Amino acid sequence: MKNSLVVKDNALIDASYNLELTEQRLILLAILNARETGQGIDANSVLRIHASDYMSHFNVDKHASYEALKNAVFNLFGRQFSYTEKDELTGKSKQVRSRWVQKIAYIDDIGVLELAFSMDVVPLITRLEQHFTSYQLEQVAQLTSKYAVRLYELIISWRERGNVPFTGLKELRLKLGVEDNEYPTMDNFKRRVLDPSIKQINKHTDIIADYTQHKAGRTITGFSFTFTQKKQPKDVTPKPKKADAKPKAAKQEEQLDWMTADILDRFIGLSMAQQQSVLDKVEATLKGAKQARFKAAKGGSVKQLMAEFSLDINEALMTL
Repeated sequence: MKNSLVVKDNALIDASYNLELTEQRLILLAILNARETGQGIDANSVLRIHASDYMSHFNVDKHASYEALKNAVFNLFGRQFSYTEKDELTGKSKQVRSRWVQKIAYIDDIGVLELAFSMDVVPLITRLEQHFTSYQLEQVAQLTSKYAVRLYELIISWRERGNVPFTGLKELRLKLGVEDNEYPTMDNFKRRVLDPSIKQINKHTDIIADYTQHKAGRTITGFSFTFTQKKQPKDVTPKPKKADAKPKAAKQEEQLDWMTADILDRFIGLSMAQQQSVLDKVEATLKGAKQARFKAAKGGSVKQLMAEFSLDINEALMTL
């Protein structure tokens, strides 16, 4: 898989579910597979996950990869999740309970898993509007705790704010997939779930996270989280001579924020015909001087185009 960007609607990020580590990994690979089609999917679309993809992304041996795919037929089909959405008729919030997949199959001889997402999941991974979270699969590839993967997603969904507000203990346990009979004491919950997850996140991902516990009297009622982006490794390559230095515009072009980079990633994943359709839609919506700048920018690099017109392009992407 060339493109390893995972994108989920925040409703799915905030959902409550309990998936084992291998099952979470397979869902992530299926999401990548869905995005790579470039043509969209529906509840009838069958996605194929190869054992070799599981091996390469998560650095496991052949036996573990085949077992993960084979066991998913029995386990993943029965998994459920719940999330909150607004009722279109009343405008009130409602709790939706659904399955991850509506169909799943395993081809033993070639190590291939086939699955079709349920009708509730499809819009949460494809028809993304304003509220979504994205990250590169490599950020969670080395996490070996199912709780660490979920906590990482929950934390980075607040990336723009830089911290996660107070989350009640019961709500946090539900979102992490901790059952009522698992780690019932606070000491066990912190020692077996929270602390190991924070340790793995800080070691293997692109953020450094920490938590603060909140109390009512002597009882811990919930947690809030803070996090910072890790500094990129210092570039030790020789600097170009002054005469060869890149112009300021080129430097700015390379320093796209994460949201613009995500829109760029989604755009270049389209077919040539789809890309042209998006550009035509953007041009038709712009007026005056901005439209003239857009026409001129189309002749330059895609990154430079994104630097100024990312929001306009994102709106056009939503119509595909």
